[in-house]
Amino acid sequence: MSNFHRGLAILAFSSLAAFAASPAAAADPDEAELLTHFDKVDVWHFPVDTTVRYNDQDAIVSRELVFKPEAPKGELCYVRFDLLRGDGDYGYGFKPATAPGERKNTIWGTNVLKRGTVLDQYYSTLKLNVVYFFVEGPKSATAKEICATKQAAPTAQAGNAYKGPWADLVTRVRAVHGWPAQK
Repeated sequence: MSNFHRGLAILAFSSLAAFAASPAAAADPDEAELLTHFDKVDVWHFPVDTTVRYNDQDAIVSRELVFKPEAPKGELCYVRFDLLRGDGDYGYGFKPATAPGERKNTIWGTNVLKRGTVLDQYYSTLKLNVVYFFVEGPKSATAKEICATKQAAPTAQAGNAYKGPWADLVTRVRAVHGWPAQK
C-alpha cells in the first residue's frame, strides 16, 4: 500500500470515527441535542411498572433516585419521563410548586388510582422510564440554559403535567446506568 493510499485510509477512518462520535450518531434526539452543547452526556434511568386492580387500593409514590455503584459524571441537566403504557387513572412528574421556591428535580412522583363500583372492576396501570441526563463540559456560556429550557417545557415528558395526589413520604430507589433495554 502506497503512502498516498495509506493516508486516504487514515483520513477515511478518522472521518468515520468523528461521525460516530458526533451528535448525529446518537439515537436519542435529546441526547443528540445535548451533545451539541456539551462534551459528554451520561444517561441513567429508572423503570416504573405499577398496576392497581382493585378499587381504593391506590399506589401513590414519590421517589428520589440514588445513583450506585458509582456516582453520575457531570451535573444533572434534564429528567425526562418516557411513557410506555398508561391505562385508567394515573399521573407522573414533578410536584407542582405550592410555595415560591425552586423545585427539586431529583424528587418526582407517580400515582396509579382505581375507582369504581363492584360491577366496574377495570384496572389502572402505568409503565414508564424516567431518564436522567447528566452533562459535562459546556461548549458555550449559554449551554446550561438549554437544560433549564428543556426541563421547564409544559409537557408530561418534562414532568410538568402531574395530576392527582402526591405522597409526602419520599422513597429512595436505585437508578440504572445507561439506557433502558429496547423491546
